Amino acid sequence: MTTARRFVRPSRLPLLAVALAAVVAAAACSSSDEVDLTAPTSTRARADAPVTTQLGDAPLVVVLGDSNVYAATPELEEALADAGFTPDVRGISGSGLKDNPTDWLPAAAAVAEARPALVVIALGTNDEVLGGDADAFPGRAEDLLGTLGPLPTVWVTHSEEGSAHPSANERQVNDAIRALPATHPNVTVLDLAPGIAADPGLLGEDRLHYQGEGRDWFAAQVADAVSARAGPTD
Repeated sequence: MTTARRFVRPSRLPLLAVALAAVVAAAACSSSDEVDLTAPTSTRARADAPVTTQLGDAPLVVVLGDSNVYAATPELEEALADAGFTPDVRGISGSGLKDNPTDWLPAAAAVAEARPALVVIALGTNDEVLGGDADAFPGRAEDLLGTLGPLPTVWVTHSEEGSAHPSANERQVNDAIRALPATHPNVTVLDLAPGIAADPGLLGEDRLHYQGEGRDWFAAQVADAVSARAGPTD
C-alpha cells in the first residue's frame, strides 16, 4: 500500500517558517573566516571522549586547546593529516587550565589510555584574565602533565601583547610554559609568541584569535613541530 504525498502550496507557508529558512540559508553562506566562539558547550562533551584508533592508522596526535584550536580544527586536521598523522583535535572555547577539573584532567586521562604518538597542548590564553589564574598556572600545568604521564608533549605559547588581557599576565603564563622542559624532559615548547608579534595580521582585532590565514599559519606551525618531535612517519 502506498501513502499519498501531501503537498503544501508555497503561498500557504507560515511567514515564520520562511523567516527561519532565510536565517539558516544566511548561516550556511557565512564566510569561513567567521567562526562562532560564543558556544563553548558545543565541544565540551568531546574533550574527554575516548580516543579510538584502528590497526594500521597513521600515528595518533591529540590536540587539546581553547578557542584558537576550536576555530582552527579543520586547518589542524588537514595539516596533521598531510604530515602523515592521525589527528584528534579537541578545542573548547573559553577554557583553560582554570577548568582542569571539568575539562582537561578528564580529557588527559582518556588520552593517556590511548598512548598517542604525541600530545599538543594549546592552553593558557584564558588563564591570563585574572591574576590568580596566572599565578596558579604552573601548578595546574603540573597536574595536567602528571595525568598525561610520560607522553611526548608539545605545549604552544600565544600572544602576549596588545589584547584586552593584562600583558603582564600573558607574559607570566607564556614564561611558565617556556619553563616546563626544565622539569619535564618529555615536553617541548612551540613558542609562537615571537612570530605573532612579528606579523600582527595573524590575529583578529582582539589580538587573541587567529583569523583567516592566521589559522593556516597556526596549523602549519603545529604540524611542523609535531613532525620534528615525532620524526618521520614513513
